[in-house]
This record gives sequence, C-alpha cells and structure tokens, in this order.
Amino acid sequence: MANATRLRGFDLRQLEYFCAVARTGSFTKAAKELGIAQPSLSEQIARLEDSLGAALFERLIRRIELTPVGVAILGKAQALLEDAAALPDYFERARDGVHGPLRVGAIPTILPYFLAPLLKGFIARFPDVDLHVREGTTAELVGQVLDGMIEVAIVSLPVEGAGLVMKELFRDPLRLAVREDHPLASAEKVHLRRLCEERLLILKDGHCLRDETLSVCDRGRARFAGQFEADQVLTIFELIRAGFGVSIVPEMVRGLSQGCRLLEIEPKASRRIGYVRLERRYLSKAHQSFTEYLKEAAAGRQRDGAARR
Repeated sequence: MANATRLRGFDLRQLEYFCAVARTGSFTKAAKELGIAQPSLSEQIARLEDSLGAALFERLIRRIELTPVGVAILGKAQALLEDAAALPDYFERARDGVHGPLRVGAIPTILPYFLAPLLKGFIARFPDVDLHVREGTTAELVGQVLDGMIEVAIVSLPVEGAGLVMKELFRDPLRLAVREDHPLASAEKVHLRRLCEERLLILKDGHCLRDETLSVCDRGRARFAGQFEADQVLTIFELIRAGFGVSIVPEMVRGLSQGCRLLEIEPKASRRIGYVRLERRYLSKAHQSFTEYLKEAAAGRQRDGAARR
C-alpha cells in the first residue's frame, strides 16, 4: 500500500523527462531537447525517484547510466507515453465513429418479416457495431427497455410504460386471410360481418396481434362460430390452407400466404409499426444510426407500397 501511495505522486511529464534523459544519455542534452532549464529537469527526475523510492540513474563523473530499476521501468514508461499521445485520436474515433454494442428486440410478428431482412445491410454499413437481437412479446420487450436490458424494441404501437419514447415508422395493413378456394377469395374487399359462420384463427394471449385482431373484429361487427389459438403465424396459415378457418394477418407476412388470399378489410384496418426507447437513456452513435436505418427502410417500404397502388 505504501508503494501504491508513492506511485500516485508522479505524472506523465516526469516520465517524459525520464525517457528523454535515458534516450540522450545526458541531462544537458535532454534539457535542451525538451526546451527547459537543466535544474528544472534534474528536480523533476529527483521527484520521480522519490515517488518510486529508488534511483533511476547512476550519476557517474563523465556519463550517466540507468540503474536496474531504471532499465526495468523504461519500456513501460515509453508505452505509457505512446498511449497518452494516441489518446486524442482514440477519443476522436470514439466520439465520431459508429461502434460498440447495441441490443435490439422485436416481436415475433415483426422480427422475421421486417427486421431480419434489414440486418445484413445494417451490419455491412456499420461493421463495428456489435448488434444483438432478441425476440419477445410486447410486454417482455417493453420491460427489458425499462430495465436497460435492450436499447430499442420494435413493436406495434402504442405501448404502456412511463418514461418511454415511441416513434411510428409505418402503417402495416391488416388483411383477411382465407384459403384460395374460399367463397370470398375472389372479392376485392370484405366486410367482416359476412363471416359469422367461420372459425377465427388467432395467436395466443400475450401477442399484440391477437388483441388487434379481436379489436378489428369488434369494429367490423364480426361474429365468428368459434376460435382456435396458435403460437405462430406460420401455424395459422397452415390451418387456413387446411380449410380449418380464417384469420386477420398483417400485410408484411404475405410471404407465408401461398395457397391463401389476403383480402382488404372494410372498414380498413392497420397496425402502427414503430420503436420504443427509454427517454432518459444516452443515445449512442450506434443507437442513433440504427433508428435512422429503420426510418430509411420504412420510407422505402412506403414508397414501394405507393408504387404498387
């Protein structure tokens, strides 16, 4: 502990003086090189030796030599000075570069269909970001944002939680999914009240799409003959293809709909896709770059949708 206390007494300037004397082999030459008076240099070296509790130089009549202690610490002192000299560059890169860890979450009805296709492009653009992705329900992800476990959660808005910032990215239309030989399959638009004899296929409790589906059915005054709950959207499509029922699904899952038709609902319905973050949390460059990347992708998605219309 006493040695540690002594070590706190020296600074980088004294190490610079020590290395200069060791390099030139002379207090006079080192003082000239450093642009200081020799007595000042000698005083600082003496203070450094006092802090270390050992002599660093042998003062001989015609020359000076490093003591064993001086030899032992010279390499480390040079490395410390090099690190200190490089620190401004490190700081600039840390301040201006996009790097570091980023933890992102998304719900199961968004991650495979919207987020996953974007990841390769984001990683290619920002290779120094250490991106971690996890899947969970809205309640799970919001809790993880509030607890600081993830920085961003991509969900269907709105969500509940004090201290959250919510940003909408785009609207994802909700469609009625029926088998391709269903009596309504040729219709352009469907009023849900026409489906009173159908079985409704929905996700299990905990998925926000379940709540959105039931809300759409209530607004459309639909009265289904029964319900069947599934864990995944893929399962729902398999059941539709088997003629087991119909469902309300997001437009973004259209890639799963082979053998089915996705029909426009009257009145029109959609879900708000966006992200949430903690309001008081520091926004790193990686965080900012990721949300900007999401906004770019959402804008491109909207342009493509407008072009198709």
